[in-house]
Amino acid sequence: MISIQKGEDLLSISLNNILSYRKNDDEFIELVRNWNKKIVIELEDFYPVEVIFQETEIKFKTKDLDQKVDLKVFMNLNTLLNLGYGRLNPMNAVLTRKLKIKGFLKILTLMKFIKIFLTSMKMVAKDPAINYYEKNKATR
Repeated sequence: MISIQKGEDLLSISLNNILSYRKNDDEFIELVRNWNKKIVIELEDFYPVEVIFQETEIKFKTKDLDQKVDLKVFMNLNTLLNLGYGRLNPMNAVLTRKLKIKGFLKILTLMKFIKIFLTSMKMVAKDPAINYYEKNKATR
């Protein structure tokens, strides 16, 4: 079982909802368990969020971010949505500079991040009948 920290702000609540979609899935648990990486996701015109994968926990930080992280991902909201809905693939996003990645040479970390995050986003986007932002929902 993976525990995911409750979000306290817009971006960490959104990340919590995206990642919680698969938290009971065996493949997801295997990907996340003992990964022990720190990923910073920054959306243009918003603020960065550090996603900390540690043992069987996923935590979020928006203040006092670590200087040394394993991967930094920068994009705008439209790019995020286009990736989630499958209208843009990650390689094209990088080549057109819509998606900027610091730590790009850490290819194994990047590939695992894509399997964890983008796959989860696509699954959420394909299931529009669920209201992920409903108040008092168990995932929050």
